[in-house]
Amino acid sequence: MSDTNQKKAFFNHKKRFCLPDKITIRPVTEGLLERLNANPEKKRLVEVRHLDVTYGHGFKKFRAVKDISFNIYQGEVLGLVGESGSGKSTTGSALIGLARHSFGDIIIDGVKLPKQGEKVTKELTDFMVNNVQMIFQDPSNSLNPYVNIETVVSEGLNNIKDLKKSFLRLIYKDYLRGLKKELKAKNLANNEQVQTFLEKAQDLKFDYLNETNQQELIQLFNELELANLSLDNNNKKLEKAFNDINTWKSKTRTDITRHLILDVLKSVGLDETVLRRYPLEFSGGQQQRIGISRAVALRPKLLIADEPISALDVSIQAQVVNIFKELKAKYDLTILFIAHDLRMVEYISDRIAVMNKGVLLEIGPTKEIVKNFLHPYTRSLMEAVPSIDSDKKSLLGYVYDANMHGYTHEKQPKWIHLGNDHYILGTEEEVADWKAGKY
Repeated sequence: MSDTNQKKAFFNHKKRFCLPDKITIRPVTEGLLERLNANPEKKRLVEVRHLDVTYGHGFKKFRAVKDISFNIYQGEVLGLVGESGSGKSTTGSALIGLARHSFGDIIIDGVKLPKQGEKVTKELTDFMVNNVQMIFQDPSNSLNPYVNIETVVSEGLNNIKDLKKSFLRLIYKDYLRGLKKELKAKNLANNEQVQTFLEKAQDLKFDYLNETNQQELIQLFNELELANLSLDNNNKKLEKAFNDINTWKSKTRTDITRHLILDVLKSVGLDETVLRRYPLEFSGGQQQRIGISRAVALRPKLLIADEPISALDVSIQAQVVNIFKELKAKYDLTILFIAHDLRMVEYISDRIAVMNKGVLLEIGPTKEIVKNFLHPYTRSLMEAVPSIDSDKKSLLGYVYDANMHGYTHEKQPKWIHLGNDHYILGTEEEVADWKAGKY
């Protein structure tokens, strides 16, 4: 999605049956396009633009999310923080389609999600099942207590029409992902021979299931080895990937399903002894591991974790967060991590976005938000985190009042760049005062 043509206004198109689209125009906040276009070299997996989520109708209508815009880049963890009622869980629900948005656009890997009242196609449902998964706050309520763990974890896999083809593609893509990381680490990505190999390997028309094509690609890679590019005998890894593909081609869907279940259970610290047991036989931490394995078994492009640790005992919260970090590295996941516990968000996130009452207030790299936060609401969240080194006399710390800004039709906030990809919503005068410590 390009933002270059959206300068001063956003045009919202809502489809209507047998009628032209209803078009609504909304002004674009100053500085927003600079923020959204700040990282052109990164691939945008998720693009959220001017999003509203509204509950109820008429006099009971309530805007839970108000005109928020952000990107989630492929391979990153974006932490979304705020107190209860800030709209962060509603945002996550909108991204997976559980809460239909009333205004704006949600685009996931090039696919636009329908708004309230618009038709949901079978193609869209299949796309969402295969590419977007959610982990819920309370594992005991999200797991069916009447079926065993094998059935729970295989639930998503059973919804994939051609599981074997998807699994074989995963084997091939896992190899390519590992190779690209090695090439990047050794500064070989721009080598002419390497680019020729990658173009062939990533060609959408390349049939990696055909054994003749496999041998051709192996031969091409052997030429890279002969060029002394120090690829650590990666041709053996390519041969192993093709051997695995050829072995699994003859297996049944049941064999593949069981293999995927055992593999993902192992990734979260469980084994096959749990398969015949039921969810209520496990502790809260174990139930959440099962919920994670159910979501990750499909290898989704986007994983939405909605307060995944808030219902767990403090002693095991760190264990579950470590599982997320390990799974992100293993499966190259992109994660929206929703939480109110800044300690855990700081530990796992690449960037942090701060929300209050449905409005995005501050966003930037984790270190910037934690060390150089500026918005008064972010300050209130940071001071609410307990610390044995703190010399504050109150457990409450700084208390944020949304009425402090006094915004009017003439006095409106804008997105201001503080440096290092760190942006804040406020007026020039407010930001100057906050930098001076005047809150």
